[in-house]
Amino acid sequence: MAAQLEGAAEEVQEAGQTLAEAEALLPDAEEAVAAAEGRVAAAEAVATEAEEQAEAAQEALEAAEDELEAAAAAVEEAKNNRITVLTATYRGAELLTVDAILASDDTLQAMDRLSYLEFLIDAKNAAVEEVTLTRRNAANAEGAASRARTEAAVAEAEAAATLDAAEERYSEAQVARETVTELVDERADALAVAEAAEAQAQAEYEELEAASERLADALREADPPDEDEDSGDDSSSDDSSSGDDASSGFVQPVSGWKSSNFGWRTHPIYGTSRFHSGTDFAAAKGTAIHAADSGTVVQAGWNGGYGMLTCISHGDGLTTCYGHQSSIWVENGEHVDQDEEIGAVGSTGASTGAHLHFEVRVDGEPVEPLDYLPSCLCR
Repeated sequence: MAAQLEGAAEEVQEAGQTLAEAEALLPDAEEAVAAAEGRVAAAEAVATEAEEQAEAAQEALEAAEDELEAAAAAVEEAKNNRITVLTATYRGAELLTVDAILASDDTLQAMDRLSYLEFLIDAKNAAVEEVTLTRRNAANAEGAASRARTEAAVAEAEAAATLDAAEERYSEAQVARETVTELVDERADALAVAEAAEAQAQAEYEELEAASERLADALREADPPDEDEDSGDDSSSDDSSSGDDASSGFVQPVSGWKSSNFGWRTHPIYGTSRFHSGTDFAAAKGTAIHAADSGTVVQAGWNGGYGMLTCISHGDGLTTCYGHQSSIWVENGEHVDQDEEIGAVGSTGASTGAHLHFEVRVDGEPVEPLDYLPSCLCR
């Protein structure tokens, strides 16, 4: 029973794989977002500092240019202010030659003229020194302005480069964030698919349980327990179901390999416990199915999740059932011999692939089939 739970349906397996991949990649993607955002923040801080430096350099440049302009104006003003004095000085030097001074008969007059000459010479020298100083200051201001202009250009270039880097990091962060979003969306889609498939699988399992109960009732009705067995006779079904004696003489019903065991097992996707009431043998579709032992066919036809099902009563409440067949080659009430071909392997009903679902039942209740089959599981 519930052979489809040996593995999840293909759609659910893909959803589970998507979930696993998304969950595996999600931490790295989120870390990439955090790292990229950190780089963006650092780059923006550097860019802001560079912009502030550029602004300061620009202000220094403007101040230096203002100083240079003022110095140039001062030079021009000094030139204009001193031109008359310089002209008079040179003219006075022509008129008041040393000979003229020495030619004076009046000593006091000569000394006055000499003092005036010295005054003119001092005025000329002062004017020259003032112009020279002003020019030096102007040159210094021009040099400072040039350096400020260079510093401003460098700072602006650094700011531009830093901003470009910040924008690139921001783009990386955006891409990483989009990747995370896509992964989350994929995970949500996968969850939705898995949840829908889980509900479907649960419904199919419940249908199989109901079919198993109906089958048990039908088999008990078709082959009721011997009253002597209930009274504790030595030929009780407990002995037949023990599998300890080799008198059952069952043969393996199909040429194939065992793909699923009898009993409780955990669903590979949902983690829920389900009961598997038989042993599955994987085989190609159309492979002949053989009667494990001789007996009378008590079920031959469609039976819910079992799909095409054949059950054979071997007497004393012992029955074998063969599910998911692609075709049935016997009829109800027909006697079959051991190893007789009774149908073909298929994947009808609640099945995920071609295989034979083989059950052994005692008084309608499923028991471990391997207790009745040859230990080699060979044909």
